[in-house]
Amino acid sequence: EPEPGREPGQPAEEDYARKCEEVLQLQEQRAQQEELLEHLAAEIQEELNERWMKRRREELELAAGSGLADTDCDTTELSGGEGELHLEHERVKPQLSTSLYIGLKLSTDLEAVKTDLDCTQRAWEDKERELQRLLETLGTLDVAEAPAEPRGAAG
Repeated sequence: EPEPGREPGQPAEEDYARKCEEVLQLQEQRAQQEELLEHLAAEIQEELNERWMKRRREELELAAGSGLADTDCDTTELSGGEGELHLEHERVKPQLSTSLYIGLKLSTDLEAVKTDLDCTQRAWEDKERELQRLLETLGTLDVAEAPAEPRGAAG
């Protein structure tokens, strides 16, 4: 029940203000949850990166261990041009592997950004619809109150 001296439209405006505060609180909660998710995703990605690099180092060490003996034999058996080609091949392999990893990581990051953008866009559209609905409700209340005021002034 409105307090004495309050206009009839005030409770609806208070309800609107309360709804706006609730929306703001929900937005803050959502932002905190998104921040937590981003932090967890970054930790997971870091762990995956470390494991991949560790595995890659182990593969390279194994390849280098067996590859050195092969390379020594190859360079003595092969003519200079072919031995150099083999050495170049062995040198380029880790670079290609690293480039592949970087490309996959960039692709994964791009997909994550696209997903975040889609979620943000949907949230924006939802908020825009909610605000539009609240504005329409407020406009309806203003229109409903407007005819009552002139009658009161005339009477």
